[in-house]
Amino acid sequence: MPSTPDGVARFRAPSSTPTSILLPDAGAASEHRSPAPGNRVKRAIVHLYAALHRWGESGWSGSAVGGWGVLQGSVVPGPSDALLIPLGLAEPRRALVLAAWATAGATIGGLIAYAIGAQLLGGVDNSVVGWLGISPESWETRRAQFEHRGWILVALSTISPLSTKVVCLGAGAFGIPAGEFFFALLAGRAARFLAVGLMLRYAGKGVRRAFERWLGRPVETLR
Repeated sequence: MPSTPDGVARFRAPSSTPTSILLPDAGAASEHRSPAPGNRVKRAIVHLYAALHRWGESGWSGSAVGGWGVLQGSVVPGPSDALLIPLGLAEPRRALVLAAWATAGATIGGLIAYAIGAQLLGGVDNSVVGWLGISPESWETRRAQFEHRGWILVALSTISPLSTKVVCLGAGAFGIPAGEFFFALLAGRAARFLAVGLMLRYAGKGVRRAFERWLGRPVETLR
C-alpha cells in the first residue's frame, strides 16, 4: 500500500474507476493523540508548585498559614498542616517562620473552640446529654478524665491522632482552667509545628532539588 508524502496511505479501489480513498497513516495519527495522562499530571503539579512559589514570594504565605490555623483549630475540619507543608516545601528558608504562624493561628483557634465548649456545653444537664446521644455515665466518665488529666489530654491531642478541636471543646465544656489549657495547647502546638518546620527547613532543600531534577529546570523559572 503506497504512502503519500503527507503521511497518509493511499488505498485504490478494486474497480476500473480511478478512485482512491485516503486513510490516515498510523504514524501520523499518533501525532494527534491527546497527551499522556502522566504529562497532564506533571503539568498540574508544576502549575500548583509555581502558584505556591509565587504566593510565598508575595508575602501572604504567613498570613494564609496563620488564618488556616485559626479556622482549622476552631470549627473547620481538615489537616492542620494543609498549608504549612506545601508552602514550606516551596520556600524551605521560611519554613520556621511559617511554623510560628501556624502555632499562633492554631492556638487562637483552640481558644475559640474552648470558648465555644464553655458557652454551649459547660452547663448542660443529663437530659441534654441524652438528647446528644451520649449516656450520662459516659459523660461523667469524660468529665472525670478531663478533671484529673485535662492538660495532658490537650497536649497529647496536638501530636496524636486525637482531634485537637474536639479536645478543646471538651476542655471548655468540663471547665479545665483557662491558664492550664492555654499553656498545654501552646506547648503542644509549638512542638508539633517546630518539628514540621525543621523537617521542611532542612529536608525540604533535598525535596526541592529532587523536584528540580524531575522538572528539568530550576524552580525560579516557574513564574
